[in-house]
Amino acid sequence: MKMFVTGASGYLGSAVVRELARRGHDVTGMVHRKASADIVEEAGGTVLLGDLLTPDTWSKELKASEVVVSLSNPIKQGERVSFPEARRRSYYHGQMVGNLFLAAQDSKVRAVLSTYGVLGFGNHGDNWVTEPDELQPVGFDRSITGAFWHIDKTSRKTRVPLINVFTGWVYGPGGWFMDMVNGIQNGSARVVGDGGNYMSLMRIDDFAAAYCNVVEKMPLGERICLADDEPVTQMELAGIVAESLGCGRPDSINQDNHSRLAGDLAAESMCCSVRVSNAKMKKTVMPELKYPTCRTGVPELLTDMGLYKAGPKKMAEAAGF
Repeated sequence: MKMFVTGASGYLGSAVVRELARRGHDVTGMVHRKASADIVEEAGGTVLLGDLLTPDTWSKELKASEVVVSLSNPIKQGERVSFPEARRRSYYHGQMVGNLFLAAQDSKVRAVLSTYGVLGFGNHGDNWVTEPDELQPVGFDRSITGAFWHIDKTSRKTRVPLINVFTGWVYGPGGWFMDMVNGIQNGSARVVGDGGNYMSLMRIDDFAAAYCNVVEKMPLGERICLADDEPVTQMELAGIVAESLGCGRPDSINQDNHSRLAGDLAAESMCCSVRVSNAKMKKTVMPELKYPTCRTGVPELLTDMGLYKAGPKKMAEAAGF
C-alpha cells in the first residue's frame, strides 16, 4: 500500500517508516526541516518537505495515498513546556491533524491513524485502563490528546475513517529512555515522588510491528492501546535499568522540585499512574510480543547496545575462569 506518514523523522515515526518499508509498502515521510530528511531516507521512506498548517505543500501526495499515519508530536524531547503552552500547542496540533482529514476528502485515502500516548487517559492509580475509558489528559499528552475531540469531529465531518492509537512509554536506543540511562549512569536521574505509580511500556521493536499491524488490518473507528503485558512501577523500572547498567538505584525527588528542574509536564508525566491493558491489542492485531515485559526487554536492549554490566559470575565465565 501507499502510505503517507507525518512526524516521520521522530523517534516513533522513523521506527514505523522503517517497518512499513521493510514490509514492502511505499512510504512517503513528511518532515518539517530538510535536516531531518536523512532519517526518513535511511528508514526506507521517500522524503517530502512540508508544513501541516499549509496543505498546499503536501495535499497532492496525501490524496494519492491509501493510508495516512499521524505521528507528529508538538513537544520535542527534553523540552520544558508550561501548562498554558501545552494548551496552545494542543490547539494547533488539532488544526494540523484536522488538515489531514480535509485534504483526504474525495481521495484514495481509506483511513487516517491518529496517535496519542496513554497519559491521555489520566491518572488511574492501581486500576487497569482499557480503550473505552474516558480521556483526561495529563503531562505530555495535554499537548496531543487535548485535540482528540476536534480530530474526531473533523473525521466525522469529512467522512474520512479514523483509527485512534494510544501508545505506552516506548523504550529503545533513543528518546526518553536514553535520558534515563544517561542519568542513571552519571547520577543525575531521580525517581519522581514515591515511585509507586504504574508505567505501561513497550519496546520499540514490538511497537513498530504492532503499529504496522494496525495499519494493515485497519480496524476503522476503533481505539487500540499498544503496550506490553506487564506494567511496572516507576521505581521498578529505575531498578531494572540501574541493575542492568551495574549502577546504584537513583534517589527520589518530590514532584514540585522536579517541576522546577524539568518543567510541569515532565513532572506530571512521571507521577501519573496508567496501568494499561493490552487485551484488545493481543486479540486483534498482535497476539504475541517479542518482549512481553521490560524485565527481559531492557537487559537485552542494553546488552545489544554494549551497556549491560554482567555480574561477577558471568564476567568470570566470559574470561574463562
